[in-house]
Amino acid sequence: MTIISFDTVPEVLRTMADELASELESAGQIIAIRDLWGRVRFIVQQRPAPGTGLELALQRLAVESADRLGGRAYPSEDAILFADETLTDTSLMANEPGLIIGTDRPVFRLIDRQITGQSWATVSEHNAARASHRIAMYSLKGGVGRSTTTAVAAWHLARLGRSVLVLDLDLESPGLSASLLPTSSQPEFGIVDWFVEDAIGQGDAVIAHMSARAPMAQDLPGDVWVVPSHGADPGDFMAKLGRCYLDLPGHAGVEAWDRRLLRLLSVLEADKAPDVVLLDARSGFHDLASAVVTELADTVLLFAIHSEQTWSGYRLLFEHWQRYGVAERIRERLQIVAALIPETDRDAYLSEFRERSWGIFRDHLYDELGAGEVDGFSFDLNDAPAPHRPLPIYWHRGIASLGSLTALDPQLVAATAGGFLAGLDELLSSAEGAAP
Repeated sequence: MTIISFDTVPEVLRTMADELASELESAGQIIAIRDLWGRVRFIVQQRPAPGTGLELALQRLAVESADRLGGRAYPSEDAILFADETLTDTSLMANEPGLIIGTDRPVFRLIDRQITGQSWATVSEHNAARASHRIAMYSLKGGVGRSTTTAVAAWHLARLGRSVLVLDLDLESPGLSASLLPTSSQPEFGIVDWFVEDAIGQGDAVIAHMSARAPMAQDLPGDVWVVPSHGADPGDFMAKLGRCYLDLPGHAGVEAWDRRLLRLLSVLEADKAPDVVLLDARSGFHDLASAVVTELADTVLLFAIHSEQTWSGYRLLFEHWQRYGVAERIRERLQIVAALIPETDRDAYLSEFRERSWGIFRDHLYDELGAGEVDGFSFDLNDAPAPHRPLPIYWHRGIASLGSLTALDPQLVAATAGGFLAGLDELLSSAEGAAP
């Protein structure tokens, strides 16, 4: 018996789409829904008239899917749903991520019903008119100096006279805010508290009590405001954390939790009017990370170390964006960061790092240009600036041993993150130059 695995379903559907394309032409695009268990059924806009060619084609589709997909399909009698009979509004699915399946014309659109991970396949429109510029600090794994670099970036921008808002969005592993704020300066509430209070309509009441000025900026021309994961007294943090990812009912339907996060950020921006927002995101493929990377950020700094684990992870992410047709919408926001560059053989390390970085950007995000073509989103290995060309952060014992980030040594920062900060300034200057 041949087992149809989860990953082979699209290819089976593609074969069926090509074989049935002419017979199903009058049905328009058919939505294939893959449920939480990975089984597929189809939604057609309306039931065809009895005895028509389309009715026979849909019957064949039901039988063929049950036969070819096996346990990945619904029984033939349950395989087809009609939107007009089930009161299904297919227009609501228009913005959901999906795979277009069919060689000659889009016969099927495969939509996955998932418990988590759905938002990695959707990318929000970039809002160039917004006053603040949002930068996501993202990594696949922890321990790469991401939070420390966030603090260094905030300090650097404040030295240049910018107002900076820092959000500690690594909710499951909070720590940045504790490094930036002494215990006496911690605000009463944090992001987790806001989610819990917002669920019963009290979110606005805590906004004024969930941010604090960082001491590192007290003598600088700019400012650094920190919004922690939790307040000065965390309380029953675990019980509150489990309620952060709730979708809430509202007058206009259900407000997804990531929309709630966007609402929180918008309110904080209106309150503090920052020039730059630094979003310290959770590492890995968690939904909170995807919300920060694909929904909130204008620029996404991808922290990486030169290891097979890192490149394999970013390849998975880039392939996902490419597969769901959103690569072109996010690729201009990305910038790779070479974190924890070792103290020895730095030139060789960076050369190998750059080549691996370029390889996955080239294969999944850059345009493939033909001979003589110059227009397109494409960069050669040694082009600068380029998304694949790393902003460097050098490992240094002095930075690694810092327990508190309330004060920073300019010489130490220059030695470790000088190249990174110069690249950050260029990114912000480019973004400001492109703003209307």
